[in-house]
Amino acid sequence: MTEISTVLTSKLASMIGGLLGGAAILTFIKPKTIGEAFLRGSLSTGSATIFSAPIIHYIGLSLNWENEIMIGFIVGFLAYSILGMVANFLIKNQNKDIIEAVKEIKK
Repeated sequence: MTEISTVLTSKLASMIGGLLGGAAILTFIKPKTIGEAFLRGSLSTGSATIFSAPIIHYIGLSLNWENEIMIGFIVGFLAYSILGMVANFLIKNQNKDIIEAVKEIKK
């Protein structure tokens, strides 16, 4: 029972951190609609829930709720920006061949 509560606590902490990170990015990149703001929040929360524990293990920090919130915030803050850049690149190059798109990246 202790292991389950530890996992649930760490996931909940990373969700809170991701939501805070997603809310922080809203001050820099304003959403156009309420739906877009909800999408950003859910994307940031989901990304933080998935990626915060592996990042903590990779860095070598201890797995506690403070580190989960901290890494969750960073992941949540960066998630929407990175995925937005990838989506804009794919939309911009959707009619190009893959070799032409790679040449544009190298420029």
